[in-house]
Amino acid sequence: MLRFFSIALLLLCFSNANAQPFPFQKGDHVSILGNTLAERMQHHGWMETLIHSRLPGHELSFRNLGFSGDELTLRLRSAGFGSPEDWLKQTNANVVFAFFGYNESFAGEEGLPKFEKDLDTFLKETLSKKYDGKNNPRIVLFSPIAHENIKDPNLPNGIENNKRIDLYTKAMAKVAAANKVFFVDLFTTTLNLYSVSEKPLTINGIHLNEYGDKLVAQIIEKQLFQNEGDKKDAAFLDKLRASVLEKDFHWFNRYRTVDGYSIYGGRADLRFVAGQTNRVVMAREMQILDEITANRDKKISAAANGKVITNDDSNTAPFLEVVTNKPGPLPGGKHIFLDGNDAISKMTIGKGLKVELFASEKEFPDLAKPVQMAFDPKGRLWVAVMPSYPHWKPKEEMNDKILIFEDTDGDGKADKCKVFADRLHVPTGLEFWNGGLLVGHQPDLLFLKDTDGDDVADVRERVLHGIDSADTHHAISSFAYEPGGGLYFQEGTFHHTQVESPYGPPRRCANAGVFRYDPRRQLFDVYAS
Repeated sequence: MLRFFSIALLLLCFSNANAQPFPFQKGDHVSILGNTLAERMQHHGWMETLIHSRLPGHELSFRNLGFSGDELTLRLRSAGFGSPEDWLKQTNANVVFAFFGYNESFAGEEGLPKFEKDLDTFLKETLSKKYDGKNNPRIVLFSPIAHENIKDPNLPNGIENNKRIDLYTKAMAKVAAANKVFFVDLFTTTLNLYSVSEKPLTINGIHLNEYGDKLVAQIIEKQLFQNEGDKKDAAFLDKLRASVLEKDFHWFNRYRTVDGYSIYGGRADLRFVAGQTNRVVMAREMQILDEITANRDKKISAAANGKVITNDDSNTAPFLEVVTNKPGPLPGGKHIFLDGNDAISKMTIGKGLKVELFASEKEFPDLAKPVQMAFDPKGRLWVAVMPSYPHWKPKEEMNDKILIFEDTDGDGKADKCKVFADRLHVPTGLEFWNGGLLVGHQPDLLFLKDTDGDDVADVRERVLHGIDSADTHHAISSFAYEPGGGLYFQEGTFHHTQVESPYGPPRRCANAGVFRYDPRRQLFDVYAS
């Protein structure tokens, strides 16, 4: 109880250099730029939730453009993705939340002059634009959070990182003041917060967990509004946050849509039946996602005023009809799929080898479209299935899965199937670790774990961000351990990956590579490019 009182007191007592609250206006479009700190916020939702709760009549809209590994002057993207300025125009931004400084801080004290110059240029150029076609944007500049020592001997303690982050935070405050930009110091406040919290606020010292996201959102709320505000009802906040997370889900799958190389990149203009192109078909899907996201903005505004409205997406544009260019021989262009045993009968088997059917979609319909499998120490087969291939279609259920198959009577065939995890998206690779499972889940690497013994994952944590999703076919896969505990996986061409690290600057790779990830140390590196 004393520790929680201390945290509340810390939030209450902190003041900053901004003389007035940030001037939100009704109907503001807030676009969020920056690194993994910004990107992860949409998966927890607390900052948006608290701001909406303070401004129920403002009908604000938030669009998270955060991207792991981003720096002011270095933001790696695959072909056709669009620049940050393109996306600020796309989202009609008239308020920009900018989260920078952490990745840049690895340049050290000697890099400060360049950073200050780059930041000054960024602020002046951003302030001069009219992304919504009418107004110059207002900016909130956020410092990095401090590096937390989570007292794990496998991870850096953050002392050296914090020395650098402190220098860069002070530089950011100076440049913000010179440009009359609202500045939020997250470094000083989180450094103090870590000292009084009884549990970690981050997963690795630098990336907030859900608890940390909530406390940092309270800091941001306090600084933006220059007061603590009234205590909010927990049930009200939970309902509002649920609406925020629903909107963020649709926006994330719009902004970070997988298979982008076929949507806006090099394959977008391939012509198929009657000259139809991927770009035209997928532009309509992206439009529909924009419309669904806008509908969720209305749901958030209603929730902020204590009202409930049901989802109604009947106002969206219709999907375009697509005629396959590879029809099968059956009526309606359907294809012939062989029964498992029929397929085995057509295989040419090496000398001394035998193929037996362990499980098929005939007995287990969920098994359709498997993409990766592995046996665990109990002899159970774990399979990732991807019915959404090559990616999820809006308005349909997103429900790729990890399945567990077990032979309980010893006859060599599975007779039991459990769903370990559902509602996944393009799970292209998997490997066991620490009693759970690491799963490729573009553009992230997920850690899934069952903690209560029912073989259903109740822990889901994004442990790596910024693994590119330009091409579903080339996404991270071929997971394999080395004897030292490093996990290797690969991605193919068209991909432009940038992953942040507690150990140094972002690790970047363009157009195919092999990665090594040590999950114990949370150390990610490009092994071969």
